[in-house]
Order: sequence, then structure tokens, then C-alpha cells
Amino acid sequence: MELQSKHRREMADKETAHQKEVSFLKSIIQKAKKWFPLFQELVYMEEFCLKVGFNERQTATLISGKPLFYEGELYSEEHRRKFMTERAGFQVVKDPADKSKLALAINGQVIGEWFKEQFDRLFSSIRKTVISPRKNKGIGL
Repeated sequence: MELQSKHRREMADKETAHQKEVSFLKSIIQKAKKWFPLFQELVYMEEFCLKVGFNERQTATLISGKPLFYEGELYSEEHRRKFMTERAGFQVVKDPADKSKLALAINGQVIGEWFKEQFDRLFSSIRKTVISPRKNKGIGL
């Protein structure tokens, strides 16, 4: 019995210490967000860069504000597909539409616009190949 009560006390002490540490870390994050307005945006941008397809090292380069040259596939969640890029320059910049936010730019263009252009180009080429063979295929009477 005494062993169980000792164990419960130790567990309660550990839980209390854990809650104090979590509270302390939350306060640090709140201060960082207040002192560095783009802190939250950098966290979001890191997550976005990883989702698009950059590795940890490439993402760290981009988050630090340095340009990165990249060749390979990039994933667009919006279009649910990958697009190829050849030796393109990437950089994290302030969003032209909202200066309080960050955006990933490819060759100076916001990546969302670039993905849309690539998708439209792909879709139009697919549509042309589907429509073209059907020309002059009427019923001959």
C-alpha cells in the first residue's frame, strides 16, 4: 500500500512539473509571436515548404531568406498533383497582396500562381489532344 501511494505522489509531482514546463514554453511562444510578427508565418512557411516537396536542408535555406535553385517535382495540394521544374530560383518573400504574410516565390512569381499556370497549361494540352481527333467525324450519308 505504501508503495502505491508513493508512486501516485511521484506521478502527481511529475505531472505538475510537466504542466509548469508546458505553460512556460507556451509563454515563450507567445512572447516570440509578439516580438517577431513574422514568427508564426515562418512556422507556416516551413510546413508549406516541406509539403511542396523540399527537404529539411532546402527548407532551412528558404526560411533563412536565402535563394535556392531547385530542379525536380513540386506538389500542389490545391491541384493534387506534382509539377516539374527545371533549375528554378525559389525564395521566401513578403506576400505582395498582404505584407504581413510570407509567400514562396519561384522565379519572382508567387508559387500559387505558378501552380495555376502549370495546371492550366497541362489541362489545355490534354483538352486539345482529346478534342482534335474528333474533327470531321460526322456520319457520311
